[in-house]
Amino acid sequence: MSSLTEDQQLVADSDEHVLCCALAGSGKSHTMIELTANLLKKDPSYKVLLITFTRAAAKELNERLEAKIPVNMLSRIEAATFDSIFGKQVKQLGGVKKRTLAGGEQYNFVERAIRHTGLEGIELDDAMDYVDTYGRMLKAEPINGDATASGWQVFQAYIELMKRHNMQDFNSITRQAYLAVQSESIEPWDATHLLVDEFQDTSSIQFAWIQLHGELGAKVICVGDDDQSIYSWRGARPYENMINFQSQFNAKGYVLKICFRCKPNILSAAKRLIEFNEDRVYKDMFSGHESGGVVEVKGYLTPSDEMQAIVQAICSNNEDWAVLARTNRVLDEVEGHLKIHGIPYKRLGGKKLWDDNTANIFLKILWSLVRPKDTRFITEILGWLGEQEDVLSIIDKQLRKSKAPFAEFIAPSWLGWNSNSETMHQNWYAWGIDVSGKAHIASRMNEIIDFLKTVRGDKGKQAKLLEVVGDILTNLNVEGGFVDRVEILSKNLAPSTNDKEEATEKGVVTLSSLHSSKGLQWSKVWIVGSNQGVCPSNNALEEGAIGGVPEERRLYYVGMTRAVDELYMSYNIGSSGVSGKRNLPSQFLEETFPAELERENDKLQILIEQQEMQDNGCDE
Repeated sequence: MSSLTEDQQLVADSDEHVLCCALAGSGKSHTMIELTANLLKKDPSYKVLLITFTRAAAKELNERLEAKIPVNMLSRIEAATFDSIFGKQVKQLGGVKKRTLAGGEQYNFVERAIRHTGLEGIELDDAMDYVDTYGRMLKAEPINGDATASGWQVFQAYIELMKRHNMQDFNSITRQAYLAVQSESIEPWDATHLLVDEFQDTSSIQFAWIQLHGELGAKVICVGDDDQSIYSWRGARPYENMINFQSQFNAKGYVLKICFRCKPNILSAAKRLIEFNEDRVYKDMFSGHESGGVVEVKGYLTPSDEMQAIVQAICSNNEDWAVLARTNRVLDEVEGHLKIHGIPYKRLGGKKLWDDNTANIFLKILWSLVRPKDTRFITEILGWLGEQEDVLSIIDKQLRKSKAPFAEFIAPSWLGWNSNSETMHQNWYAWGIDVSGKAHIASRMNEIIDFLKTVRGDKGKQAKLLEVVGDILTNLNVEGGFVDRVEILSKNLAPSTNDKEEATEKGVVTLSSLHSSKGLQWSKVWIVGSNQGVCPSNNALEEGAIGGVPEERRLYYVGMTRAVDELYMSYNIGSSGVSGKRNLPSQFLEETFPAELERENDKLQILIEQQEMQDNGCDE
């Protein structure tokens, strides 16, 4: 795109508070770059901060800015994530340096908090949701004033443990940054203009930080699309934040209403769907293409039939395909069928192996064994093994004071640590000594895994993950021994890189959750598993669910607007359970394609009747 549309030009020429509602594929990044260039040229005192949510998006913006902006102006601009900005502000406060909890380590920490409360029956994922919910509050308070609620108790224990072990998480960093600027403990960010990308995904505390900087003199330009807000479970308040921002700052409103991605038929279908949502910013939608676009609804008798149809479609031309699904369970099925047929693919979304808390802690155990002087992870490891928090504090303080390896820690007779910690301590040096040869390495790994299984359980997901990591290490195609292999694997302790840059590689089918597809596009998109109870999910259908059906509808809209040329949406009516009850197509198909859905259901009914006739004939 070398020139700007009329709408884009209005935004690019702005020098005031602005709310820009940008349609999917409407060139918002291009517009933000042009706006930044115009501001820098307009006044040599202007400084621009572009804020986004992911490192990949910030990197892309910085690269495009460097290509667009003269070198002598680059010092007056920066593109960064919210987390990066808040982290830099908190560092200005000084004080004792804290470690930041994230990924699998945070899961393990929350599990310790559950155990610390003595509560039973609360699932780890539910506890994580509570920790996030309370953590995003400017002032954390019990929901409905119920201080006895299990979620509140876990959160309080989690905060206590973070303080005790000198930890922080991203929510606490965000809150600190906001409060520090509000109390004038630190200066606001040194920028005359804040350009906020994906504004619809901001939480209440992020919005408060933006609002505070606007009140302190910065001009704020917010760019986003409430129709693509899919993170209410993370505290995003799209429509509310947009309305509040525009009213509080008397912001000028613009709409980028031309979609340069989707062909007209695809955009029209997506528009019909999203207009069933009531609390949204109304916007016209026009395609930048003159005509075209394939849109089809497909119904199948069984999940297997649905998968076979996808394989057949891809095999006919796999140049630029993506298969999207609401759940990773559905993607697992697709992945299995692609493997069987030898179709190359890559998968986005879902928890990567090394992000799983069990795999993560196992890597930390192995690393700590072969690098005994590095005691950073000892309390986390022993906590995962079930050690009590009071004991962990004593061990942590002693190790920090002595700076000695854990194997040299001498437990006082009164310590009372548990048998798991004691066994780990007794075997520390023996399990960390280097060995060579696949048989010896396999024997070492089996010994460690058997011990961990006695602690965490012989069956289930955790046991399987321990075995998977053990197999990977044992079968690494390298010449080194046990220590070398651990060091190679331990590179995965670093945060996962964003793989969206390679997500559209030609000839390789992309498998993605609907959430992870945001920001991407493909020529051909197939949304699989479009069934009621899947999308919208059963959880969303429950009364009072966060986000509810409107957010699920936005999520499906995001999936639809990833397609450039062809869009296919499929469902299956395979029997569910012993009752033989049929699955229903998603209400989103019924809302958007009533005639097409009726035709598909009629076809399926004929197939069912034919199948019943054949079965009856066989019975006779």
